[in-house]
Formats: sequence, C-alpha cells, structure tokens
Amino acid sequence: MLDYRLYLRTNLRSLRLACGYTQRDVAAALGVVRSTYAYYETGKSQPDVETLVKLSRMFGVTLDQLVLPGAQPAVDPHRFRVKHHPSEDPRTIGDLTEREKVLIACLRSRGL
Repeated sequence: MLDYRLYLRTNLRSLRLACGYTQRDVAAALGVVRSTYAYYETGKSQPDVETLVKLSRMFGVTLDQLVLPGAQPAVDPHRFRVKHHPSEDPRTIGDLTEREKVLIACLRSRGL
C-alpha cells in the first residue's frame, strides 16, 4: 500500500511557503488550531478527506498532486514568496495583511 503521508507532509509545507502562508494562516482557514495543522506538516497526524479537499483548493492543486508521488506539483524552492514582495505566481496571494491572507485562505478552502 502506498504511504501517501510522506508526500502529503512534504507538499503541505512546500505549497504553504510558496503561497506565502504561515501555519497560523492555514490553520485559521481550516478552522483548527495551529498545532493541529503543524502535525499535518510533520506527519504526526493526517487530515481527513474534507480537510484534504479544503487544502487542495486553498493551494490550487488537485488531490492527486497533494498526496501522490507521481503527481506532485512543481514548486521551485527558489520561488518561495519573500514577505513584503509581491509574487508573479498566480497561486500566491501577494503582499497582503495577515487578516487578508486568512480571509483569502478561507475562501479558497471553500472553493469560492
């Protein structure tokens, strides 16, 4: 059986950093505490299917790209968004306040 957890935790961190989110931003969008989301990134626990769907919408990737090794999204570590510098990548959210980032993350996680 394929152990998707390794790919999931790696992708969660990479996608979060590429989009310029903090763990607190993502946790707020999911309606969980930061430590719960941090456990997803470290592999200590795994999100349920509903949460996986929210995460894939938030990061603009498919479920396959989120959890399967052959379908991983291409995230160039050199393109990670630096705080206070707008990004050219459409998956990022630019130079917004923390409150604006949380609001956008919430909307994306709901598919809006």
